[in-house]
Amino acid sequence: MTLDWLDTAFLARQPRPTPATPPAALTAPEAFAPAALPPGPQPSAAAVVRGDSVVARLLEAVPSEWDSLAAAIESTALSGGRVVAFTGGERSEGRSTVVVGVAEVLRRRGRSVAIHSQAPLLLPFDEAERARAAEIVLVDAGPWFTAGPLRRRTIERAALGCDAAVLVRRADASPCPAWSEALAAIGLTVLGEAVTFEPTLAAG
Repeated sequence: MTLDWLDTAFLARQPRPTPATPPAALTAPEAFAPAALPPGPQPSAAAVVRGDSVVARLLEAVPSEWDSLAAAIESTALSGGRVVAFTGGERSEGRSTVVVGVAEVLRRRGRSVAIHSQAPLLLPFDEAERARAAEIVLVDAGPWFTAGPLRRRTIERAALGCDAAVLVRRADASPCPAWSEALAAIGLTVLGEAVTFEPTLAAG
């Protein structure tokens, strides 16, 4: 994988100090911020993080933030919400990187994880079988929220088989509480936001 200028800026920054106590599991509407995440590899059921990859370096740079996100997903899965969708409002928000990174952290915690690009009920039979076999399923769902009015039926269809959601947005985009409300209205647990691309790294 080739590093672009944003990747390089992120990796060159000073790592954040690790907190003395482990972070508590997050609840909506708190935000977790594996910040400045570049668009990552396309998801697959067997996505693996290589030691020299951008995702591996991001995991090393801000471990507490990744752990917070993984802990929130793990807690939800233990309560029965094992399928978590990562969605947002536009392309190139860093969703694939967040999904692959979180999957790696969950695997390190001893969980079996499957990654898919659609909700389980929309998958072909063989992929749906793999999803059913995993403890946690992460869906790199793409943008569910486009410009204009919210289309509840479109979101409901895209979310078939999902139990919870994480909203991913760039740091230079404003939060949209209506998105969380729309997800909650169709029965999804909203775990919070993953904020990507810190604006301080894009400056200069």
